[in-house]
Amino acid sequence: MAANSASVLTNFLLNFYTFLGCFGAFSILRLRPWARRFFAARRYAKDIDLKPKRLPNGPLNWIYPVIFYPEADIIDEAGLDCAMYLRILRFGVYLFFPLTIFCAIVVLPPNMTSKGIDVILAQQDAENAAKNRTSGKNDLVFSNFDHYSLSNVEAASPKMWAHLFAVYCVVLYTLWLLWRFNRESVLLRLLFLGNSKRGGPSHTVLVTDIPGVSEAVSKALSEERAEERARQQGLKKAEREKQLVTQRSVDVQTDDSDCVELPGLPSALAKRQSQPQPQRQSPARKPKAVSISEPPVQQPASPASAPGARTGSSADVALSPFAAAGGSAAAAAASGGGKGGYESGTDERSSARKSDGGLARSASSGELKGAGGSGSLAAGASKGGSRLASILHIRSDSDSEADYRLVADDVDPKYAATGGKLELARIGLANEEILRELKVPVKEDLVQGMPEYLGVDTRPLPPNRRNNKRYEYDLKSTRLDPVDKARKLLRTGVTPQQLVAREFAMVYGPSIVAAVNMLQDTSALEPLANEYNDVVQALDDYLEMAKLRLKLRKELPQKQLNILCAKYQDMEYVKKFNTKWFVKVDAVEFWLERLKHLREKIKVEQARCKRKMAPSAFVTFNTRMAQAVGSNSLHSHDENAWRVQTAPAPFELKWQNIALTMPIKSGRLYILWAAFWAMTLFFMVPVTAIQAMIEIPKLAQIPVLGDIVTTPPIKQLLQAVIPGLVLKIFLALVPIVLRVMALLSGSIAESEIDFGVTKRFFLFQVVVVFFGTIVAGSFFNQLQEWVKNPGSVITTLGRSIPMTSTFFITYLLTNGLGVKSFAFIRLPNFILFWILSKFAGSPRARQRMWMYQYTDNGTTVVDHTIAMLLGLTFSCINPIVCPAALAYFCVNLLGETYNNVYVLRRRYESAGMIWKTVYNQIMICLYIMQLTMLGLLSIKKFKFSPVMFPLIIFTITSHLSTLQLYERPWSVTALHDAALMDMLEADQRRMGLMEAAREDRKKQRDKIKRAYDNAVRKAENDDEPPPPYDTRLDEIPPPGYPGAGKSELLLLESLEGDGFALNSEEKREIEMMYMNPAFKVDFGAVERLSKLAAQVQERLPRLNEWVAQYHRYRREVNKRRVMGDTEPITQPKMPEDLTIYDSDTGLQDSESEDDSEEADGSQGDGGAEMESPLVEPGAPLPVSQNAAARV
Repeated sequence: MAANSASVLTNFLLNFYTFLGCFGAFSILRLRPWARRFFAARRYAKDIDLKPKRLPNGPLNWIYPVIFYPEADIIDEAGLDCAMYLRILRFGVYLFFPLTIFCAIVVLPPNMTSKGIDVILAQQDAENAAKNRTSGKNDLVFSNFDHYSLSNVEAASPKMWAHLFAVYCVVLYTLWLLWRFNRESVLLRLLFLGNSKRGGPSHTVLVTDIPGVSEAVSKALSEERAEERARQQGLKKAEREKQLVTQRSVDVQTDDSDCVELPGLPSALAKRQSQPQPQRQSPARKPKAVSISEPPVQQPASPASAPGARTGSSADVALSPFAAAGGSAAAAAASGGGKGGYESGTDERSSARKSDGGLARSASSGELKGAGGSGSLAAGASKGGSRLASILHIRSDSDSEADYRLVADDVDPKYAATGGKLELARIGLANEEILRELKVPVKEDLVQGMPEYLGVDTRPLPPNRRNNKRYEYDLKSTRLDPVDKARKLLRTGVTPQQLVAREFAMVYGPSIVAAVNMLQDTSALEPLANEYNDVVQALDDYLEMAKLRLKLRKELPQKQLNILCAKYQDMEYVKKFNTKWFVKVDAVEFWLERLKHLREKIKVEQARCKRKMAPSAFVTFNTRMAQAVGSNSLHSHDENAWRVQTAPAPFELKWQNIALTMPIKSGRLYILWAAFWAMTLFFMVPVTAIQAMIEIPKLAQIPVLGDIVTTPPIKQLLQAVIPGLVLKIFLALVPIVLRVMALLSGSIAESEIDFGVTKRFFLFQVVVVFFGTIVAGSFFNQLQEWVKNPGSVITTLGRSIPMTSTFFITYLLTNGLGVKSFAFIRLPNFILFWILSKFAGSPRARQRMWMYQYTDNGTTVVDHTIAMLLGLTFSCINPIVCPAALAYFCVNLLGETYNNVYVLRRRYESAGMIWKTVYNQIMICLYIMQLTMLGLLSIKKFKFSPVMFPLIIFTITSHLSTLQLYERPWSVTALHDAALMDMLEADQRRMGLMEAAREDRKKQRDKIKRAYDNAVRKAENDDEPPPPYDTRLDEIPPPGYPGAGKSELLLLESLEGDGFALNSEEKREIEMMYMNPAFKVDFGAVERLSKLAAQVQERLPRLNEWVAQYHRYRREVNKRRVMGDTEPITQPKMPEDLTIYDSDTGLQDSESEDDSEEADGSQGDGGAEMESPLVEPGAPLPVSQNAAARV
């Protein structure tokens, strides 16, 4: 049963009062000292450099500055995504304010002056009278509010010309407004990118599906594990030999060819092995390539210094059984190449070995050649036997030429960002070689002029298209296979970082590639790092609370924890309890032991993970233009290899999904969409059922509820408020599910997840909210009629769709004035903050409660686009929906502007890319509106309804042309704009470094001049001859002279590559920026917290003892005061070391900090939240205890 006018008015008044109450409460609470930081978190946050403007202190004086907050300031303070989100709300206001006036003038009068509902009711009464019944189950029920809708217009009435004209005006105005906002969004994005910081996402691309890396890593790690096992066996064998020699009493003749000198053998055994031995006959064996066993990495190292797959430290080589014979070979095998580009055949291996000194290992024979070695280890291996084979790891013939390296540790630190110096890829002669060949005289052609019968002409045929082809048409050839090329390079000892650097240097040039940051598989490391950070935070909070209690002279019992020993059975600290059940331990002691244990495990795991390369990398270019080209071009013809895309910002990355390859992501995405549509269809069932169950006639049939639901207030509440509220509650769970589904599908960034939720949630609401409500409004009441007469479906929908406009009007009022008002004040979050802040362990923990409050687009933007869908679709059906939509956007514009500018943060910055999604959703709203109106006018038998077809065609054309014009600028940076940004940025950076370098030179010259003047004055005072004139005062040192300042050196680095190159400082910053947080764990926190815990834990017992004595003293003083005893009592003396933190100005409650930025100079909320000191200011105190009364 549709709501009547009284129910709609009740809904409006109830939600309007809710709006007034929420905004009035906010106007009061925002001025309270104990709540101001929660309601203005961005203004009081210490980690935000540009804070929002200070608002007036009046109850309602904040509204005008918030509504007219400058957009440029919003972009500077909160980012372009925030500004673009507020532009969506502003678009809704600009759209529905004119439509409210227009539709009230054009559409509302024809609806109200028609008699269509009376005609339908008269027809139903006549049919019921003919069947001798008062009413039928399938009769349509109208309310007096339906007279404002298209249902009241008679069929084939000429009044529908007004509706047709209104549709044209609404669509054309919406398209014009969209064109204006589209153009402005592109310009704002371009300006914002031009002001963004250099070297981050603006210069970086993400490369995934790097071919060959996963295979190379798995084989290299398996070889290292096998070599480690062989090394351990060799060491055990040497130990057994040593013990055997010490027990022998007689000399045993040993075959020299069957023994290998091992470290630690006694000299007697060495002499016996050096004596001539009879030749042992052994069957001939095929020589096999061997690899020297080396110890694994025991200590973590930086990516630049981590050992390679074939290299080791000097200590490692000394432990090797063949250190003396092959030490130089191990050192030579560590050298890696720096040249870029692919080469074919043996040139690939030779070029990899020649670069940076070359590799000493032969790729063809598999021999290890030392610089001063006397022979090949392969020959020794053939003479060996079971004893030698037990020490050496003998490789199979298929891998005899493979020499995998994961990390290059022999690279010049200057070129560590790219794994070595990059050079232009060449297949033929280099430039210098070509110039030398020009100087070589051409040899005389002896064949020319000789008779043909004297010989055969063996000269090559002249070049033509057949014998000068670069590729043969062999479809089985792998010359163009990127996977095969990468595998060949990796087998020659090229590291994954060098592989990526050479690939991009070949495509874009060596001077364009600035840095390559490989990603690692950190699935085992991240849980350890997260636990470590959690324990550090918990311990830091507790110690800070203890320091505050010491400053306030408040007792604090030492914290105890109940731990499950079975969970921490790998800790030595827990093993002493000899149980697997719960044990109560000292919290600080356990946390410190846990941190030390986790630190060692993290160090070992970091060393492992740095060698477990993932097939993904971040490549940073020197220019924005190169990044624009790389992120929007097809890098390889194989879509499953070398996939390049724009790199997300480091703080929004989902590190666990970056290593996923394209086939895995595609499979997960298909499963995601299948699950999404299944969930959508499933949600329609309960929502539709509940919407049907809460109808008044059905509830009135229940004996207990019959009398209750029929009372006028309850009836109006059920008709106007409950249906929309129930739908809103159901929809609150959907974004959470969609977010989890997007994360499981392989999304690599927070923005990708948020945009996916926005798109799918919109489709969900269109299906469930819009179409589901329309079907539910007529399905359950007309089911029997549809079964008997299927042809009546169209007619029934034509009558019932205008009736559903009443539900959508109440839904907009409930969602806009009611739900969004509660969302603005964030009442549940505020209550949680107020309660939890009372139990916060430290001021820092309490600060985190109000400082970090986030928002996203997935749960907010979709509500706005659905409001546009409802407003546009029913604007020409029931014009009352337009003021309801206008009220929705006005309330949200005010509340969301304040919250996004003063309170909320965003987890990512996409430079306004959300507008592209919003534009497409608004166009879907226009399509649904036009198709709905076309269907209704046709059902209403308006013979001129086909006049709408040109408008639909124009809308489609406008949509396609807009996408063709703006789709790429919304997500891609134009090359012209990128080049212009590069030029402006390079000039600005060079001029800034030049001024800094000149200032450094001036300071250095002034320093020399002061030293010379001091020497002259000293000589005059001592009556000595003046010192010789310092000629450095007149010299102008060349650029980069010894002793040049840091700015000058950075300037010289930046001048490389026509002034666009990133300097070493910027490269280091990029390396740290795109490093997994699991590798940036603060190990120094253990020592810092251990030292602090020792200070605090030592003083807490004395603090608690003194506090107990002081409490007894105060009780005794009060007791004697009551009894009239005036004899003084000795006050307990406070230990002097309890005042250690009294002078710490930073140790104070966050709610008691002075608001230095406030013009009135008022203090923060000290009284309500701050714990009062133990000793009252009026109580007598000794001199040493005056600090105890300080707050």
